[in-house]
Amino acid sequence: MWERFKKVGIVLTLVILLTVPAVHAQQKDYTKINAFEDILYLIKNYYVEDMDNNQLIEGAIDGMLNEADPYSYYMDKEEYQEMQEEYEGHFGGIGIVITMRDNKLTIVSPIKGTPGERAGLKAGDIISEISGQPTADMSQNKAVELMRGEPGTKVELTIDRKEEEDPIKVMIIRADIEVPIVEWEMKEDKIGYLSISQFIDDVGYKLEKAIAELEAKGAKGLILDLRSNPGGLLVEAVNVTSNFVEKGKVVSVKNREGQERILTVNPKIKAVTELPLIVMINQGSASASEIVAGAIKDHQRGKLLGMKSFGKGVVQTVVPLQDGSAVSLTTARYYTPSGNYIHEKGIKPDIKVELDTEMAEAGEDNQLQEALELMESFIYVEEFQSKKAAGE
Repeated sequence: MWERFKKVGIVLTLVILLTVPAVHAQQKDYTKINAFEDILYLIKNYYVEDMDNNQLIEGAIDGMLNEADPYSYYMDKEEYQEMQEEYEGHFGGIGIVITMRDNKLTIVSPIKGTPGERAGLKAGDIISEISGQPTADMSQNKAVELMRGEPGTKVELTIDRKEEEDPIKVMIIRADIEVPIVEWEMKEDKIGYLSISQFIDDVGYKLEKAIAELEAKGAKGLILDLRSNPGGLLVEAVNVTSNFVEKGKVVSVKNREGQERILTVNPKIKAVTELPLIVMINQGSASASEIVAGAIKDHQRGKLLGMKSFGKGVVQTVVPLQDGSAVSLTTARYYTPSGNYIHEKGIKPDIKVELDTEMAEAGEDNQLQEALELMESFIYVEEFQSKKAAGE
């Protein structure tokens, strides 16, 4: 106990010896802003090592934004440029999307066809170390910075996974990541398969062209795969939905005052398909993916198949600053057309199908197989009703 009091006494003695400028001495209303200025002065003048002023201020900015929520963060000039490149579908790294959940660095999803996916990383994995550096108290931006790098270089992640007792060490070789925007192909003769890996620029219009091509090839039903899609641009969620829903609300966003802005389908998407639709989702389907899935479900436009989605129901606005840096700030909550707020709840599929990991390791996709079989039954019913209506 005495040792504890001695330490407290030493600290008190040092505090008494240190002084700050008297600029605030005459102020009756001493605010936290004044305290911030004084603390900055103390660190600059009395801390045991020299500290860079910009580094201190950026650390304070990070602290403010982290206090707000896990999705708000600061980007310096280089990081902001990297973010813009990412939304253009091109960046260097390992190909995973991360977030902070319960103060832990959590993988939202690996991007398809990237080193992160090939290394076996999964949605929900917690990254506890990056190349030996603990992620506890690490900002999301710092984590991204550590995982980004030149193609061919290595980064080691320590992963905590719910079903594993011990941490997993994963060595990953960085690559030049090119995000596939929209991929499509014909399945089972009459079924068109579409996959979107991320909602970046022009996804909605590229999807429109893909659907037209599949219909020209004879598609009678469509499967839209949004599994492990971490989201992206809000406007592209609206554009993607507009390919399937002819009119009405796609999503509504509400700000801190409760003011609501309703986003409806984009009339510039002309070729709205009426083909039967199945949307595939899983634990890595987040944000813009959930907006699309929620709109499809609420409009009863198709069926959702797979597992419950991630549950991110907030909207970030990127605000560029005058020095080239930027802030991504949570400015609104979003709601599905029927008014559901899915944050930290996710969206439940109409048909629950768990991924069979053993089949997946063997290169087989049981969830997609279920979707194909279900779509075949939808097409059969559609054709039967058409023949009946025609009197055949």
